[in-house]
Amino acid sequence: MTGPDKLDAGKRRRASGDGGNSQRFARVRMPDGREAKIPAAKDACTYICLEASDGGWPDKAAIVLLYDVTWLVEDSTFELEEMRPGHGMGTMRTYRVIQTRARIQLHEGCYGQVQRWLLCEELTDLDTRMGMSADDLLVDGA
Repeated sequence: MTGPDKLDAGKRRRASGDGGNSQRFARVRMPDGREAKIPAAKDACTYICLEASDGGWPDKAAIVLLYDVTWLVEDSTFELEEMRPGHGMGTMRTYRVIQTRARIQLHEGCYGQVQRWLLCEELTDLDTRMGMSADDLLVDGA
């Protein structure tokens, strides 16, 4: 059974990460003998937020990267290439990180996950963008 037929058969679906084959959670033996489920290391992420009209933090992130992008720091720039069909596919925009926040989520025991939040502004002024060197636009620092 696949697709809608599986749902129509009355089978209950498990929440994401709850299946027997799921790698979303690691199982760790706690000192008291309990087994705790904690998020896998791949849950570290970077949230890219585009500044709100008042220049502050928006209500939610525009982009979520499933990786802790440590090299994106305040005043660094990066180019964003649109890859979604129907959204201006192929267009490039340049952004500057104007503020960073690090958040650590604490889970059972002493385990945690890192979230990096970046507030970014779009560089729309052609003179500003054209005044950057190739080193200013390097994304991976290489």
